[in-house]
Amino acid sequence: MAAAIPFITAAAPYLAVGSSVLSAFGSIQQGKSQNEMYKLQAQQAKLKASRDSLQYEQQANMLFERMLQTNATAAAKGFAGGVQGFSGSSKLIQERNKKVAGRDIQIMQDSSKAAMAFGDSQALIYKAAGKNAKSSSYFDAIAKLGTAAVAYGTTASPETVTRAPVVDKSFSYEG
Repeated sequence: MAAAIPFITAAAPYLAVGSSVLSAFGSIQQGKSQNEMYKLQAQQAKLKASRDSLQYEQQANMLFERMLQTNATAAAKGFAGGVQGFSGSSKLIQERNKKVAGRDIQIMQDSSKAAMAFGDSQALIYKAAGKNAKSSSYFDAIAKLGTAAVAYGTTASPETVTRAPVVDKSFSYEG
């Protein structure tokens, strides 16, 4: 055991450097993993925005269909009452329905565009966060390697390193 102490003392700086190199590699891998995670979140944000946008478009289409049905009903009632279906009070109802439906459809279309813009913004934020995580991991790795180099320089100087004695058993003093 006593013979191992000089070896352990001599190897300590190298073990510290090796440990720091592994830690630096781990930092880089973590940064790459975080970058990939953020890329996936960016894709999810865009997909959610697309889904939300489609829902707004579907609502706009349903409003348009409902307006057409309401106007057809107003025209049919007008004709059934013996008057023109596209004039008078029937026309007034139809014009009012078109105006209200048009406003609501415009709101839905604007909301669809806003959902897409929001998704794109979220995706850009996630991508930037991923790039930042990756860059930070490289800086962290460089800092760990720099710290290891400084530690090695202070512990591995010739004055502080105790070398294990070398014994050559191949040489004999017998005469």
